[in-house]
Amino acid sequence: MEVSYLVKARRETVYAAYTDFETWPKWSREETNAKVIGREGDVVTIQSEIISRGKRRMAVAKLATSPPEQVESEGETRFTKWKRLVRFEDAPEGTKVTASLDVFVKRRWAWIFAPRLNEEARTSVLERLKSFSEYVEGLP
Repeated sequence: MEVSYLVKARRETVYAAYTDFETWPKWSREETNAKVIGREGDVVTIQSEIISRGKRRMAVAKLATSPPEQVESEGETRFTKWKRLVRFEDAPEGTKVTASLDVFVKRRWAWIFAPRLNEEARTSVLERLKSFSEYVEGLP
């Protein structure tokens, strides 16, 4: 699943805002906190609390940064694992941000959640990019 959104700001500004991981709760409606718990070269490990379907869950993710082109991440919660690739491309009006997401439901939960997962994930990613865009465009 892939979704794109235009952010009306320079690519370097957009990338810097996205990779300021501890500010994610300022623009992400899903994350209530995010904390960097490790760095090794261009790989950052973050721990966050996310809200999914009204439930709070802890998540740990490893993010490989490639400035200013992309951020690739893998993470998991109790019920899911995911891989996400976020690309940043120059566009005439600003920066095109494209997010690709693959979500895998663990074990027995797959038959409960998998049927509606793709549409929910697409909606969630689009909302996340929109709120990120609003956050970046509001920066001084």
